Amino acid sequence: MKHLKQRIHVWLRALRDAMGHDTFSLPRSEAFDLPYSLSLTQPFTASATLEQKKHNLRIAGERIVRHTIMPGEVFSFWRAVGNPNTSQFMESRSIIAGCLQLERGGGLCQASGIIHHLALMAGLEIVERHNHSVDLYTEETRFCPLGSDATVSYGYKDLRVRNSTTSPIRFELIVGDDCFEARLLSGEPIEKREITFERSTDPDGTLVAKTIDGSSGAVIAVSRYHTL
Repeated sequence: MKHLKQRIHVWLRALRDAMGHDTFSLPRSEAFDLPYSLSLTQPFTASATLEQKKHNLRIAGERIVRHTIMPGEVFSFWRAVGNPNTSQFMESRSIIAGCLQLERGGGLCQASGIIHHLALMAGLEIVERHNHSVDLYTEETRFCPLGSDATVSYGYKDLRVRNSTTSPIRFELIVGDDCFEARLLSGEPIEKREITFERSTDPDGTLVAKTIDGSSGAVIAVSRYHTL
């Protein structure tokens, strides 16, 4: 039943996309000269399913790097990565309905999150992004700033980023032993935008993270989280 609902949602989203005006990036075999780059690194946190998570991130990276995103095109995380319910992905930890569970393709949110953070730094247009509903981490275990994350759920929640530059661009993911790196490659220099994340707590205990443009002080996004 779960996978049937998922397939229906995937079909409905594909229909809406077909009726829309966005052009999505596709795998491209052509060689592009992309000498400029911007990178971001996150540590891996120890867990019982870390190796399975790394496996899933490697598969995602192999698929994402095939997408060269032309000016004006939209990069969709799920269009690039594909259905995570296949045997190529392993079970790892995920947040489902606010609870930690094992799920095939678990851990892919670290890939979508680091791409989202890198896209913010590059000043790209965030077309779609969802924050996690729950903050799982303490300051000692947190591997990225609260507010920089981007949860993805196949058929329901996607990360979509528009190439708002005048050059082709491409995301690369590198899975190391102790860290995870994302690179944005471009044919023209990338001006790094300073991004800060301001945190507060609502009276009901909800954590609030504001994403701030460091140069203008403008609030780019507001994310809200419950705690376990």
